[in-house]
Amino acid sequence: MSAPEGQSVLPRPIRAVLLACILLISLMAFAGPAGAETQVITKKVGPIQVGPYQVALGGPQAPGGPAPKVPNIEGFITRMSVDVVDVNTGKPVPIKRIMLHHIVFFNVGTAEARRFDPFYGDGEERAKMVLPEGYGYPIHPGEQWGWVWMLMNHQSIADQVQIRYRMTVVTGEELKPVIPLSFDTSNRRQALVFDVPGGGKPGSVDVRKMERPIPVAGRLVAGLGHVHGGAKGLTLSQPACQNRPLYRSKPTWGKKTHPFYKVRPVLHEPGPINMSQFTSEKGIPVAAGEVLRLTSRYDNQFPHTRAMGLMVAYLSPDPTVKATRCNKLPRDIEVLKTKHKGRTKVPPRQINIYDWSSKGTAVKVAGPAGSLEFSAGDATVVADDYRFTAGNLSLPLGSTLTWSFPGDVLHNVTLANGPEGFSSDRLVNGGTFSKTFTRPGNYTFFCELHPVGMIERVIVRP
Repeated sequence: MSAPEGQSVLPRPIRAVLLACILLISLMAFAGPAGAETQVITKKVGPIQVGPYQVALGGPQAPGGPAPKVPNIEGFITRMSVDVVDVNTGKPVPIKRIMLHHIVFFNVGTAEARRFDPFYGDGEERAKMVLPEGYGYPIHPGEQWGWVWMLMNHQSIADQVQIRYRMTVVTGEELKPVIPLSFDTSNRRQALVFDVPGGGKPGSVDVRKMERPIPVAGRLVAGLGHVHGGAKGLTLSQPACQNRPLYRSKPTWGKKTHPFYKVRPVLHEPGPINMSQFTSEKGIPVAAGEVLRLTSRYDNQFPHTRAMGLMVAYLSPDPTVKATRCNKLPRDIEVLKTKHKGRTKVPPRQINIYDWSSKGTAVKVAGPAGSLEFSAGDATVVADDYRFTAGNLSLPLGSTLTWSFPGDVLHNVTLANGPEGFSSDRLVNGGTFSKTFTRPGNYTFFCELHPVGMIERVIVRP
């Protein structure tokens, strides 16, 4: 019998061998518990609109915004990543359009079991959740997720995008569960940010610390950190063991040619392109009630406003860990670094302020239009209608400036450049913020959420 055109008939012995090989490969592929499956689940939320040169918020400070979509299955997340994509093409958008400044996912669970510690976060560095083999973050049907995010539009026109996140999920198999533990060196300030004042000698460092007890005995199997511009790094340490470092998360900064530094206008101090992470299958043993400490270190020669020092560590419960152990750390700790070339030293800080040009685009300015107003002492500035009254102000040293926020739109005041770094919370409906100036010099400010046009210059006289 002849074979159809384009096909061939193999001898029976060869066919038998091939069939055996196929069977073996199939058995290997499905080895493991019956019903076990690994799948990649992709979710998209949006479209989300961001105004021209504006910053959009998602989460508690933006009620009514879109909520994250939940897989709604029983299983374990072992990997997770996030991107900002075009509404029509689904392709990631370049930061010259819209940039994801940060995003944090948290699980509010069910009415019976609520978990508020973030289980995954990402920033400009595009960090991925990576758990070691055999571990996973448990998810269940009926769960509710929340999030906090910030998008920055670098264009003079409104734009819209989608937030896309991908999860590798294992179902039908019981993995070792992990509990996310969040550390925050702002110690829970609004938006989890703090200000580095600057003004120190070259090489000086701003140090912030946060401690928390471990809720249950277990082993730390992974961790990832997040910082902003000016950071030197994060250290998770064990005070009961002579404060030995358990893990250091170090930033890698983009080269001078990186898009972070080429986009115009720059709406904030650019962050790193990568933060090192760690994984360990054996895990670092920690006892129930043991206190761990996160320390952030920032350059203090220059001011750095709205800085962050965050870390999510993944704890796998293990009741066999009965007491604090100061033995040698596991040998299988793997540090995940970036493959992209960059800089290890903190780049120089330079944030300019921008106003609207006659063509409706952003133009770099020394200060807002208008004459310089002189004050003999304390003064008040109103932040409303997307502008600061008294945009150019001169004050004597030692005077106090108070900003008032009477409207129903969130604003704040954030230092762009000047002798001392500081910022206010995001305020609304009559909130106020005051600052007493103890360092003379020229200060420029902007609203973090409306950085083009909502600008101010203050000259503090000696």
